[in-house]
Amino acid sequence: MSWQMAPLGEVLAPIQTWNPRRAAASDVFDYIDLSSVDRDEKAIMAPTPTIPSEAPSRARQLVKSGDILVSTVRPNLNAVAVVEEELDGATASTGFSVLRPDEKKAASRYIYHWVRTPSFVADMVRKATGASYPAVSDKIVAESLIPLPPLEEQRRIAGILDAADALRRCRREALALLDTLPGAIFAEMFGDRLYGPDRATDTVPLAEVAHIQSGITKGRRLKSGEKTEETAYLAVANVQDKRLDLSNVKMIEATEKERERYALAVGDLLLTEGGDPDKLGRGTVWNDEIPGAIHQNHIFRVRVTDETVQPIFLSHLLSSPYGRGYFLRMAKQTTGIASINKTQLSGFPAILPDEGEQIEFVQRLKSYQDQKERYISHLGEVDCLFASLQSRAFAGEL
Repeated sequence: MSWQMAPLGEVLAPIQTWNPRRAAASDVFDYIDLSSVDRDEKAIMAPTPTIPSEAPSRARQLVKSGDILVSTVRPNLNAVAVVEEELDGATASTGFSVLRPDEKKAASRYIYHWVRTPSFVADMVRKATGASYPAVSDKIVAESLIPLPPLEEQRRIAGILDAADALRRCRREALALLDTLPGAIFAEMFGDRLYGPDRATDTVPLAEVAHIQSGITKGRRLKSGEKTEETAYLAVANVQDKRLDLSNVKMIEATEKERERYALAVGDLLLTEGGDPDKLGRGTVWNDEIPGAIHQNHIFRVRVTDETVQPIFLSHLLSSPYGRGYFLRMAKQTTGIASINKTQLSGFPAILPDEGEQIEFVQRLKSYQDQKERYISHLGEVDCLFASLQSRAFAGEL
């Protein structure tokens, strides 16, 4: 079944604007800026309480519940959201195109789902102007075409897509909850020894059970004629909390000696030397994701030398509140940036349960990881289902 295509503007009602700075009112109002919309959740997450006299120049558009906000800036990111009941009467930035459906012609949720489709996004991207700051105008949004079935059919389609979207959201929330499990397992097994009144006092300096080394320095001077080879190296941005981000791995010219000295091996712990105070102790375990990779000087390589110590346990110990508390006490802090040096890391007072307990912890984490991968796979299937429903819905095939 094919439906008539109509300009989006033909099914919209007008909106009101105001200038908060000229208003006599002194009451605080909710301001919805571009940054208020979470483009992944497609929701308004953080409106800003604003005094009229301090309102930004872009605070102009009065919105009602049911309005759809479409960011006109960087349309490829598809930052769209519906105004919920609690934000009725809020003020939106002129960086949004505010779509208020004419209730006799269009359903709010139907328009909301349409402006999330690949078809709409591709149309906006194609019509955007500006190389460094691509954007579309309200006019371009209003002139874009939307398939227009009868109102009851719009509501039926929106209901189906809402249900499918709710399923996706539940899966994402379950996955986020699952991510808290490793910390809970660690606290359950070892918390008393780290934080309780009978906490352990028999600690071992980290340097006694591991070899600690900094990495290669960018911009160093090489001897004339030295042969080098382009080598992948890990920077601070690649080492996140208990995971790696290898989406952008840089290359560096390194000599054979440097490649041998800074080479990473399976089981190495990678720890950043500094950053925001709450990120001290950030790191993860290397599993040879990029064979032959080395690490830069702002990352410590911690290589376990004691066979009774499990690298994964040690990684969680270092990133636990116990570990981060130590780093915060020892760190040098300047203008909001905290850093630790090799001496401080070497002196970390490691509390080491017996090997059997560490192995049990690693096995429980393995079970968690297997479960997480199943959730991710299922979420991918649900996403594919939603994309299929979305495509069929606006093609009149549901």
